[in-house]
Amino acid sequence: LHLKLPPGIEGREQIDSPYKSETLTFRFLDWLPRAATEDTVKAKRAKKTGNFHRAQQVRFRSAKFSDMHEQLMNTIQSQHVTHQLSRLKHKKNGDPKEIGRLADEARRLKGSRRSAPPRLLLRGHKVILQIPFMSPNGTVSSKVLGDKEYTTEAGADRGLRVPIALSVEKNTKFVDLLISVEPLIVKRMILRKNASVLQSKVDRRKNNWDRKRPGQTYPHFLSKKIKHFNATWEKIRRLDKEIARIIAAKTVWFCEEHGVKKLFFEDLRSFQGYAGSKDLSWSLSTNLWGKIIETVRYMRESLGHTKYSVWTVNPRYTSQTCHQCGERGFRVNDESSRTKKRGGEFFYCVKCDAHHHADINAARNIIHVQSTSSVVPGRTA
Repeated sequence: LHLKLPPGIEGREQIDSPYKSETLTFRFLDWLPRAATEDTVKAKRAKKTGNFHRAQQVRFRSAKFSDMHEQLMNTIQSQHVTHQLSRLKHKKNGDPKEIGRLADEARRLKGSRRSAPPRLLLRGHKVILQIPFMSPNGTVSSKVLGDKEYTTEAGADRGLRVPIALSVEKNTKFVDLLISVEPLIVKRMILRKNASVLQSKVDRRKNNWDRKRPGQTYPHFLSKKIKHFNATWEKIRRLDKEIARIIAAKTVWFCEEHGVKKLFFEDLRSFQGYAGSKDLSWSLSTNLWGKIIETVRYMRESLGHTKYSVWTVNPRYTSQTCHQCGERGFRVNDESSRTKKRGGEFFYCVKCDAHHHADINAARNIIHVQSTSSVVPGRTA
């Protein structure tokens, strides 16, 4: 595999490379087939223990790895065939049969599933190999999941104590799930606070230095602080991706298990915390909601669902309304309490005289916010 080098990385012109510029010859390691084989073994093990949903997830991942390997092999083969064809055409005594064979092979590879040409990215002091693969988009999922009916709807509420509360409506009954990644959320909050403290220190020292010694480079101790600050934010960004991926995966596979056709999220772009809810509103404003929704949408499409399968709706009054009778209620501290408490874990309906988990109650209400679909996917109702 030949990779064109970005500015900043030294290389040389390779004889067999299709690029005239400086190139790096990359000896590809077959870790994708190995990962697919390992997942196949895990799927069989999960099936033996009776964990069929886990087996299905791992089989899909195995099929996805195999598809990625096929795409990459087709890309590498296309690269070599195109280069050979170009060199043969420029020869005076080129063999017409060989040219025809290579042209047919190039056309076949052009119509096959291929990844985009891999490339090297220079990010700071790191060199990253990027391989843009095609999404499965149902090609892989149809082999693993087969023909499956999707008839139910689900609502997802951003809880105050968990990232997502899910509820699926099946024949007037509900199946619920609270998704928690508490250790990662706590770690993220600690890193954010550390970054905030570091930023104030760095800004103060930079301002003092620029005022007293304008135009001079920063001293070693200040450069070290700046590097530490940037590294902390890099950790936060990596953690954001991991949190979004874990939550999205749990959400998507829960929906697959219960045959969800449409999934509704609450739209928190205009969220404003009420007085006295500083910690809760800060948590809500930094909960990666948009990133989670986009990851869920991507994963749903990779499983063969359309882009119309994920929507955002206006969550107004969903946390203040009883999902059974439609009357307004209020939050309370526990299942036995009838005293109003802001930010309470449970919801109490006076008319029904019933207690519900507040986040689950909101998720059930979100399902019915938008009863008729618009023509725009993700449109806020």
